[in-house]
Amino acid sequence: MSYTIFREKFISVAFLIAMLFGGMAWGQEDFGFQRDSRLLIEIHVWGEVNKPGLYRIPDGSTVLDAISEAGGPTQYAALSRVKLTHPVDVKPRGQRIDLDRYIAGRDTTVLPVLRPGDMINVPRNTRFFWKDAIQILADVAIIVNVYYLLSHNR
Repeated sequence: MSYTIFREKFISVAFLIAMLFGGMAWGQEDFGFQRDSRLLIEIHVWGEVNKPGLYRIPDGSTVLDAISEAGGPTQYAALSRVKLTHPVDVKPRGQRIDLDRYIAGRDTTVLPVLRPGDMINVPRNTRFFWKDAIQILADVAIIVNVYYLLSHNR
C-alpha cells in the first residue's frame, strides 16, 4: 500500500473517530436542541425591549422568560400593559398581562405558558410620550427664536 493511500485512510478513520467522540462535547444548539434536549419554540417579542425580534425559547417558557431573553424591558416599557397574542387558530386570541403586579408579588396568578407562534408586545409608558412632547416643544421654540432674531435684524 502506498504512503498516500495509507495517509488518506488514516485521516478518514481519525476524522470518523473525532466526529463520533467529539460529537458528545460538540454543541447541540446548532441542530435546534439545547443540551437538556428540550424542544425550542419560536415566538416574537416586540415593543419596548432591548432586543426585539424572533426568538427560539424552550417549550414551557413564560412571558417573563421571553422578555428576559429579549434583553429585558427598556426604561420606557409599560410592564403593566404587556399584551400576549396567540396565533389565529388559538382561543383566546389575546390577553393583557400585568407584569408590574407579578414582579412586586401582589399577583399570585401563574404566568401563561407560551405556545409556538405567540407574540408579546411591550407597550410604551406615558413617560415616553412626555419626553417626546417636551423635545418637540423645545425644537419648535428654537425655530421660532431663530426666525424672530432673523426677522428683527433686517
